[in-house]
Amino acid sequence: MSLNLIPPNDFAASEETATEYLHSVLDGAVANGRHASTARRPQAAVGMLASPALGPLLGPLMVAVSAQGIVLIHFLHQEPDFANALGRLRRRFDPVIDHKAVAIVGQELRRFMSGDETALRSKPDLSLVNGAFQRKVLDRLLQVGRGSTVTYSWLAAAVKAPGAARAVGTAMHDNPIPIYVPCHRVVRSDLSLGGYGGGLELKRRLLELEGIAFDAKGRLARASGE
Repeated sequence: MSLNLIPPNDFAASEETATEYLHSVLDGAVANGRHASTARRPQAAVGMLASPALGPLLGPLMVAVSAQGIVLIHFLHQEPDFANALGRLRRRFDPVIDHKAVAIVGQELRRFMSGDETALRSKPDLSLVNGAFQRKVLDRLLQVGRGSTVTYSWLAAAVKAPGAARAVGTAMHDNPIPIYVPCHRVVRSDLSLGGYGGGLELKRRLLELEGIAFDAKGRLARASGE
């Protein structure tokens, strides 16, 4: 699918700009029959959250919510990110723009980034998870609580796949619902941050909000475990 994307800086400027663009893309897809399907699929409310509302570290985001919970939170850093997020959502859902539904997630994220420990109340819906291994890894990750961290190798062992740290890293990379499914709590064995779709600065900030301290080299000051 080819899209004439507007730059992420324009997404960041305002939610109105981003939402207007999302309308134009979805309306164009319908007009061209791009997401016609012979099988009826569940709908997901989709919308954009811009940086001014979320803060410079977190936004802009595409967010999608199903009847069961949040199915997608996608960081929009580069032009292809928008098309990738929309394509991923369409594998299982028909997207329907509903800014009100998505705004609830935005409110929770804003409170969370302000230090509210109880802000993230929406349930994750793991419908976009690919394969049994990633589902097992993310289900186990959901048990790692606030203020705790684990390593990729620890998480691999926890799902009875010792030696599969690299595959766990891939599962973290493909996590469809970051923050709510807390892949920011997974670090390397040397206690360096590893990777993060939202950027390492955001990963560090999320951990700091949860009480994790860092040393002068940017590594966790200590291993916290579960």
